[in-house]
Amino acid sequence: MATKRFLFRGLASLVLLFAVGCNRPNGAASDTPTETVAVSDTTPMPTLSPEPPPTATPTPEPTPIAPGVVIEDQPLDESGVLIAAQVALPGPGWLVIYRAVDGAAESVIGQVPLAAGIHENVEISVATDNVTVQLFAGVHMDVGAEGVFDFPGEDEPYPGEPEASFTVDLLLPQPRVEAADQAVAEDGVVSLALVEALRPTWVLIHTVEDGQIGPAIGGRLLTPGLHEDVALTIDWRRATPALYAVLHEDDGEMGVLDYPAGDMPLLQGGEPILAAFKATYPPEVLVYDQPIIDGTIMVERAISEGPGWVVIYNEADGQPGFIVGSAPLQDGLNEAIVVELRESAVTTQLFAWLHQDTTPGDAFNFPGQDPPVLYNNRMPRAAAFRTDLGAQAFVNDQRLGEDGTVTIATIVIPAPAWALVYSDNDGQTGELLGQTWVPAGVNRNVAVEIDPSTAAGPLHLVMVWDDGAAEELETPDIDPPLTGDNNRPLNIPFALLEALPAAGE
Repeated sequence: MATKRFLFRGLASLVLLFAVGCNRPNGAASDTPTETVAVSDTTPMPTLSPEPPPTATPTPEPTPIAPGVVIEDQPLDESGVLIAAQVALPGPGWLVIYRAVDGAAESVIGQVPLAAGIHENVEISVATDNVTVQLFAGVHMDVGAEGVFDFPGEDEPYPGEPEASFTVDLLLPQPRVEAADQAVAEDGVVSLALVEALRPTWVLIHTVEDGQIGPAIGGRLLTPGLHEDVALTIDWRRATPALYAVLHEDDGEMGVLDYPAGDMPLLQGGEPILAAFKATYPPEVLVYDQPIIDGTIMVERAISEGPGWVVIYNEADGQPGFIVGSAPLQDGLNEAIVVELRESAVTTQLFAWLHQDTTPGDAFNFPGQDPPVLYNNRMPRAAAFRTDLGAQAFVNDQRLGEDGTVTIATIVIPAPAWALVYSDNDGQTGELLGQTWVPAGVNRNVAVEIDPSTAAGPLHLVMVWDDGAAEELETPDIDPPLTGDNNRPLNIPFALLEALPAAGE
């Protein structure tokens, strides 16, 4: 029993020694007694420093969009679609395409609305019938009715933003006309080498006046297609040495020529489609019946092949008799030619003939030199006119001039008179709109100022003598109407045409 107690105590001692050894670092024995440290409940906690507030990062302002357009040279086909590489707009606006005139932006031929922002590859359609090889692109504001292009008006271009210039390679089917220089015979037939029409088209022959398109003197309507050796008849007695063959629309009553009220010239690049050519004509003099004023008469026009003479003959047994006057002619068209007459030999009827000038610079010398001009180896018929008939006047349908005038082409009167322009009242003269005094003789391009606010539709030209106080209108009591060759009062109706639309409309 004692032995068991001894063994138990020894085992317990071993366990206790093992436990104490395990509580020492690295299992090393320590002679230093272990102290127990008491932790007080009043021990202060460490003080924490407050975190600094976060620094505010400023929000960047958006960069304003500068208005502008980037557009490259490109082809243009019949679809009329162009592409702008980039369009920048600070607000709602428009991309606008202008045609060019003399290197500057002129009228608008296309526009498309865009929202604010930067847009890439913007498509825009333009009017191909008014396009030019050089074009301009610009950006406009949209400050009027939204989506309604009001320009000229509120939708002005962005200030200080220049238009971008670019060129287009025209890949459009185009109407065309070609003509060669030619001799026109007494039948007045003109031949055009080629005309290509895309739709029913008038081809008209126009005179040339100061390098510009003058009155039409003949023409015909062509169907769509290619036409060669096109023949048409002109009034060659009104023709000029240079002519234009011009293509015109048929946009009024189909098949009825409405020019100059309608059926205006077709445009390509903003310019009429035409062919210029020169023509020669049979010898011809245009002279009106007229009084002899201060020993002179006026020949309206004559065309001379080289230097020449217009020669006036008196009448003997109904035929040209003796020469009573002559005047020199320059090469080409001569107009308003004043001829001095030997009044002692003048007859009531006179004749005008063209003569050559075989020795330019010398005086007229016939029969020794300067013979009459022949045509097809024969003498052409002389132009006959009289000096004892009544008044004549010629006026064309026309648009009101920018200065508020209408123009009387020619007035021939034996004594001073007044040209009066009246409104129309059921085919008769209505209100007097304007008047101008006209001297005796042949007067060309007589302008009459009228009131634009009351001028419309048909008008009447009436001539009255200046029988009372000189250059003072006293109709109807004192200044009686002039009569024409039929002894009836001279009353000529003519039309005042509508004004042409402004460029770009």
